[in-house]
Amino acid sequence: MISFRQHVVTIVAIFLALALGMLAGSAFIQPRLVEQLRAQVEDQRRTMDDLRAQVGELRDRLAAERAFNDAAFAHLTQGRLLGQRVVVVAQEGLDEDALSEARRALEGAGATPVVLVARAALAPQDADAQAALAELLGRSDADPAALPAVAARALAERLATDVRRESPEGDLLRLLLGEGYLAPADAGLSDAVLAGVGGPRQAVVVLAGGGDAEPAMPPEAFAVPLVERLVELGLPVAAGEPVGTVVPFVELLRRAGSDGVVTVDDVDESRGGAALVLGLQRLILTGEGGDYGVGAGSAPLPPPP
Repeated sequence: MISFRQHVVTIVAIFLALALGMLAGSAFIQPRLVEQLRAQVEDQRRTMDDLRAQVGELRDRLAAERAFNDAAFAHLTQGRLLGQRVVVVAQEGLDEDALSEARRALEGAGATPVVLVARAALAPQDADAQAALAELLGRSDADPAALPAVAARALAERLATDVRRESPEGDLLRLLLGEGYLAPADAGLSDAVLAGVGGPRQAVVVLAGGGDAEPAMPPEAFAVPLVERLVELGLPVAAGEPVGTVVPFVELLRRAGSDGVVTVDDVDESRGGAALVLGLQRLILTGEGGDYGVGAGSAPLPPPP
């Protein structure tokens, strides 16, 4: 009879034999495995170096194309809006590049833009601030959640009128500026310039969108109803957003099928600035809007006249 001790010794001997076998085998297998791994690492390193070189070449090409676009589009749009009065309403939180490029394109085309910033105060959160805005708008009965849209429609009606009110108490635009709901992009907006804002022969550009996923005043609360009311009133209107926006603006207008409006989804780039100018010119001359940029269903530029 085999004793328990013999069983234990036999089992231990088997495991020792297995361990010795694995150790002996690794002495021959491990060097080959190490060499294979080293070769694979070297292949990956060469691949990464090639990819880095390709990325560098693509960046150089992109920089060259952007430089060409900046020069070419300036020639393409020069004088297209000569003497045209334009009001730019930029919603607070807009990427700075979008406002800068839109302004540069308009001024390069000969337009004279007045830039106003619609501040988040137009979407008040506390009861006192809501009551103050409602009183200024003459709409004390308005739903507090709808106040940004009410303000947007009232501003559109002010921009569409030729009436010039010299009294600060009577002009909604002056009141909105005075109470900080709107702010001039440039310091020292004169009374003479302010008095010239508005009228059916003036174009309006509305800009919104940016990198904040939860803005205090989303575009659908103010910018969208502003554009919609301006279109209803018959003003030439363009709407723009930067390429990398995380909150939709232009998409909302396109989805609604707004007619008679120019939309540009890459207004922070030179080609978007060109599309803004050429689209506005076409809209003023023919009444036809269009969707331009890099988004689905949009064209890079308007068709030739």
